[in-house]
Amino acid sequence: MNTLVNQYQTLKVAQPNIRSVDAAVQLGTTEAQLIASQVGQQAIKLNINQIENILKGLKKLEHVMALTRNGVVVSEIKGCYEKLYTSQRNNKKMGIAINPGGIDLRLFLSQWASVFAVKLNNMVSIQCFDKHGRAVHKIFNTDKTNLTAYQALISKYSDPEQSTTLVVEPIKIQELETTPQENINVAGFLTAWENLQDVHHFPALLTEFKVGRIQALELAQPNWAQEIPTASLPLIFSTLKEQQSEVMIFVNNNAAVQIYSGALNNLKQVGPWYNVLDEDFNLHIKNEDLARAFVVKKPTDNGNTVVHSIEFFDESSNTVMTLFGRRVEGKEQPKQWITLCNKLIDSYKS
Repeated sequence: MNTLVNQYQTLKVAQPNIRSVDAAVQLGTTEAQLIASQVGQQAIKLNINQIENILKGLKKLEHVMALTRNGVVVSEIKGCYEKLYTSQRNNKKMGIAINPGGIDLRLFLSQWASVFAVKLNNMVSIQCFDKHGRAVHKIFNTDKTNLTAYQALISKYSDPEQSTTLVVEPIKIQELETTPQENINVAGFLTAWENLQDVHHFPALLTEFKVGRIQALELAQPNWAQEIPTASLPLIFSTLKEQQSEVMIFVNNNAAVQIYSGALNNLKQVGPWYNVLDEDFNLHIKNEDLARAFVVKKPTDNGNTVVHSIEFFDESSNTVMTLFGRRVEGKEQPKQWITLCNKLIDSYKS
């Protein structure tokens, strides 16, 4: 048994409920390398070159739980992998599962570097990691999962090389690149924002004017954006629960976006985590690690329709969670959602 596995087992005796990502930090390794060390025992390495076929094969597992996380937010959705398609553009592989209300995903497969099947007690999973050894997406069984199909899938796509070591690339800490405000055509940028026809064109707008996302939101205050305290989160969620308003919650990392669409019911603070604990949807947010939050407005080509969102960022200015009032494409968001956003804007407008 290799040294890392020994260290991990010792750690689990002391902390039985420790998450693998936290264990990896304590052991001075990455989560992917920690999983790789268990190959031949609790883990099987799968063929990353077959990731598209693996994802398409998930439908046969029927009911599962999909997990996508970043350093601050964890999203867990139960359902089936349906309508999953893969494509390639500019030599970059993409995946998409369009299933509003269920497992709804946008996957940037070119960022995925390793994948493992893992068994822990009565739980089995497929866990995917990037080149830095960070988890990008995981699939866990439920009591409704077709385990025969799971076994067939991992048998079919097991990697011929079952190594217990894994080479990862170190994460390069990059300074956030922003254009000095004096070099930005602020008037032109705000006019282009005002003339947006589609919310999906917003990233291209930032690229065109060489503006960072938070920088853009700061420039757009108070007409198109308004910073609010991150401590507003419980108020936002409790209001949505009280109204039973359907919300879309986007949780992303560098290689995956997971989208929940629906209402919120069971809200609970447990230690440092603020949680949604519903039957088919769990959300875990580490409040203290939310660094900034903004209410953001973007126009569309549909008359006076303006899409309102609430965006949360970590201390490195990465988007970790975005909330939208659920709407039909081309239609207005629910009035209750717009009212909530406007109340937040009015409460904190400087």
